[in-house]
Amino acid sequence: MEKKVVKNFTLTYELDILNKKIKLNGNPEEDLKDFLAKLRASDDIIAQMLYKDIVDNAITEMRVMAWSGMDIRGWLKEVGVEVQE
Repeated sequence: MEKKVVKNFTLTYELDILNKKIKLNGNPEEDLKDFLAKLRASDDIIAQMLYKDIVDNAITEMRVMAWSGMDIRGWLKEVGVEVQE
């Protein structure tokens, strides 16, 4: 007999854009640049998805805060995200 289990898995993170810090699922705060570097270096699909989600949400929030395109690109470079010019 075959049984399939379908579950949702949720990660919650608190992103401090100005101080470049992240807190994942209530764990101690980490430096965002170091955290993103670990995710980017991983071949794991979940790590890749989390990396993309964090970067996309950070960009969206910076736009909401009316940051200029140059400010956003500078911030991304500071946290180690490769920016296409």
